[in-house]
Amino acid sequence: MRRLTVDGFSLDDTLSCGQSFCWMREGRGYVNADLGQVVYVEQVGDELRYETSSQPVQIRRLLGLEDPIDEIVSEIGRDDVTKKSIAHAPGLRIVRDPFYPCLISFICSIWKNIPAIQAITQRIREMWGPSYKFRGNTYFGMPTPDVLGEVAVDDLKAIGLAWRAEFIHRSTRAILDGQVEESALREVPYEEAHRALTSLHGVGNKVADCVLLFSLDHLDAFPIDVWIERVIQKHYGIFTTTGKTYAKKSRAARDYFGRYAGYAQEFLYYYFRTQDTE
Repeated sequence: MRRLTVDGFSLDDTLSCGQSFCWMREGRGYVNADLGQVVYVEQVGDELRYETSSQPVQIRRLLGLEDPIDEIVSEIGRDDVTKKSIAHAPGLRIVRDPFYPCLISFICSIWKNIPAIQAITQRIREMWGPSYKFRGNTYFGMPTPDVLGEVAVDDLKAIGLAWRAEFIHRSTRAILDGQVEESALREVPYEEAHRALTSLHGVGNKVADCVLLFSLDHLDAFPIDVWIERVIQKHYGIFTTTGKTYAKKSRAARDYFGRYAGYAQEFLYYYFRTQDTE
């Protein structure tokens, strides 16, 4: 295994906080088969140990270890609630999952809990994704747009995707037609990237923000779900004065937390979900 010394990082908090459906728990670590190969990583103290099935990976980038965490914490820790959330999981980092698997996962997440999302995305992998042999086991990765774009909507529905099947099919076809390009999404400002993603059929504001934050380096994206809205309403009140639309709430959160608003969102989300308290 390759080894990497890390300081103040928690693999468990990073990969179990709900931000990624590409990394799956396995044994003492986590495995990801959505990278064109299989990657396994585990943490022992301040050391990451990782192994790949074929070629090297940028593990520091994948796990957010290149982010300037001291600067981030300094900028978003503007109040006691955020500071308490950061203190709960100071080793949490924002992942950089591959774009298409991240997009499909969050389309699947609409009105589903985490175990159900993991189950349905794994069915997609096993039905149409590439298979890899690694450490004596077989793993399945997320199919490419070329492959999934040819799958009939009825076949997608047959594995339990229901109305999400149409979302996946039409969004995938739009990507294949060049309506949305990953490289462009990374380069343009947040607002423009958000508009492009929400032009895809079935991709709403929250799904777009999740993909922007957890895949495309837009650390200012601030996904708003029921949990986050409840926390902001109770502890901040910034949504109350700015309006009820998602766009206005998003702008209020980004104005308040700044360029690393996505980190504030994930610290708050993880803390309040874990504590099961408001």
